[in-house]
Amino acid sequence: MSWGDVWVNGDKVRPGIDATGPRAPWIPAGFISSEERAFVEATQLLRRTRGAHARAVEFDLQVTSSAVGKERSGTGKAVVGFEPDGLWLAVDVTPKGSLAEEARFVVFTQRVHVVSGARRAAERGTAGRARATIRLRARARSRESALEWGHPATRD
Repeated sequence: MSWGDVWVNGDKVRPGIDATGPRAPWIPAGFISSEERAFVEATQLLRRTRGAHARAVEFDLQVTSSAVGKERSGTGKAVVGFEPDGLWLAVDVTPKGSLAEEARFVVFTQRVHVVSGARRAAERGTAGRARATIRLRARARSRESALEWGHPATRD
């Protein structure tokens, strides 16, 4: 796991994160580059204050898994898709060089959806590992943040 790694889940209720990070039923989906300004700024706001919130966050997900797509697959393949219902997202924001016990994750407070309309091109240098780039938007209810800390389950 490293900074920017993303996991998704399509369950009705967002699953928790265990002591080592997202595990099944979370599905590894891809990554968010460290240059994704809106996502990085929202994470920084989450770290700094309790009062400042990023209610809407748009970012590109570099999809590396064939199990994740923009839309649900109509074929027999088991593919989870962002449309029509959106997916839960968890993102690794562990600082580089940290120990496994210091892992940090943020999760989105509501399901994340594909941005409709104009698309921007993937940033150079990030699309090489990705199968596809999906432009996503996360939103939160009034006076809430789009992100919250993903607190691992307590260790036994």
